[in-house]
Amino acid sequence: MPDLATALRRIHGHSGTLLAEATAMLRELVADACRSLEAAEGSILVPVEGANELRFFISLNPVLESADVSVPIDGSISGYVFTTRQAMAKIKPESAGVAKVDEVAKSQTTFLLAVPIVDDDRVYGVATFVNRTSGKEETPFSIEDLRVAQQFGEIYATAMKLHRQIEFCASSARIEVASHAVEFGVEGVPQPSGAELAALRHRLPARLAEKAADLPERERELLYRIGELIGEYAGIDRERVVDDL
Repeated sequence: MPDLATALRRIHGHSGTLLAEATAMLRELVADACRSLEAAEGSILVPVEGANELRFFISLNPVLESADVSVPIDGSISGYVFTTRQAMAKIKPESAGVAKVDEVAKSQTTFLLAVPIVDDDRVYGVATFVNRTSGKEETPFSIEDLRVAQQFGEIYATAMKLHRQIEFCASSARIEVASHAVEFGVEGVPQPSGAELAALRHRLPARLAEKAADLPERERELLYRIGELIGEYAGIDRERVVDDL
């Protein structure tokens, strides 16, 4: 018989489904880009919070996506693209980052194409494309490939903004579900993870996105921009800010 726990678990489960679908959407976009560029593999790297590194967030290589691999921003090709916002195409690239990734993936990078994932003056990460598909194994990426990859980088940025909003809303919902469980004395409801608790600072951007749906277009765009600015400053050490006050 349905009860309070069933209702709360239903919200918790559905929030996880929405986030999983958003992540699958990003993976499908990477596959689309690889087919268009005739690239053997593709990945999305994002900055690691509190570290000068980029990690593999999405990759068509399951080893790289599941092995928690990161590369240094300093001295790596992806790091250079991230900091300078300049796309690069390399033949037999040599860097500490490439060497580390090849070692983990048990592969050899012959051709590398890396473009920034940038939109609204903000860099979300780096899109990489490695080697070529059957029939083009010896053909480097061209200037036209570079242009198309940059266009996909802009598309990735839109998709990543959507993913972030869903992630914020899912974390907020799970935290509220756990709060309801405590308030109503309901057992058997999953507790929020440490990462979701840390995401409390993102509840305001999530709420802004929710409220924006009811606003006229111009006001909605302004509210989205405010939410993006809040997100940029979300990593500030709040204890330090309080001490400064």
